[in-house]
Amino acid sequence: MSTYDRTDRTDRIGNFTVVRTLGNGGMGKVYLCRTPGGQRLAVKVIRRDLADLHEIRQRFAREVDALLDVHSPYTVPVYAAETVRPPLWLATRYVAGPTLEARVSGEGPLPEPQVAALGCMLAEALSEVHARGVIHRDVKPSNIILENGEPRLIDFGIARTTAATKRLTLPGAVLGTHGYMAPEQLLGREPTPAVDVFALGAVLAYAATGRPAFGTGLPASIRILEGRSPFLTGVSTPLAGLIAACLSTAAADRPLPHLLVTALSGLLGTEPGTEPGGAGGGRERTEPVPDPPHRCHLPARSGAGDPCALRPIASRLLASGLSRSLVQKAVLHHAR
Repeated sequence: MSTYDRTDRTDRIGNFTVVRTLGNGGMGKVYLCRTPGGQRLAVKVIRRDLADLHEIRQRFAREVDALLDVHSPYTVPVYAAETVRPPLWLATRYVAGPTLEARVSGEGPLPEPQVAALGCMLAEALSEVHARGVIHRDVKPSNIILENGEPRLIDFGIARTTAATKRLTLPGAVLGTHGYMAPEQLLGREPTPAVDVFALGAVLAYAATGRPAFGTGLPASIRILEGRSPFLTGVSTPLAGLIAACLSTAAADRPLPHLLVTALSGLLGTEPGTEPGGAGGGRERTEPVPDPPHRCHLPARSGAGDPCALRPIASRLLASGLSRSLVQKAVLHHAR
């Protein structure tokens, strides 16, 4: 039986034992819990006044169903949930790493290759989330945890499904964070996946410069509504251009996440002799090894200059800048 928090002394949620409070937001609280077997989980409990609303319970159930279908290495899997009777809660795997906010505030901006790698991974996560009909609506540095140098997008507490067409105003709920909300989100319009792309642009600007792109608090939202330019001083032109595109005032002018993956991968491919690393640091450089002997699987027609029909095509692709790692990534992505 669940015990609902009134004095911040909740001891059990569902079948889980509460260890401590991790955070408190407009939609509710997040607790560190343990399963009977000792596995650590992050459990988000929706505020009781919201959980008592029939519309909230319906929306919450719809969103949990959608999140159960999200399979990305850059999100945390749903372990269990209560979507019918209050208290409503959502349990996900607990990630123990620092947030991107803590990493940047403590150690300064990330090197640009790491920013591009971070953006590539987060864009891939958003592509998967949006494909399942979910909009996060609160992508920000404190909702990104770094685990072994890779980001984990957490806290879908104010997410909504694109299938929900009826707008719902939640009493006392925070529907975003100043400095990371798109203009249409600030104006209370129906959110689309483009609001997450805007927030991703603001996250990358923060990671690259060490400061919020538009400032903090209400003044940041005012600057966004006025169409002010983001703070991108010191960021190289190619990366700054991609970030600025994400921060376009018009939602239709923002790139789709899968196109961002391609563009950011292209930036990473321009770094000679290096492999893209995560946000926690670049990977160790590896020594090149000779290619294995070529085994032809598609012989060319008689009289061709090369006995293999595929090798000249592959050579032209590689010469145009499409690296072997990008080819492999594209093949793996297609196979999924």
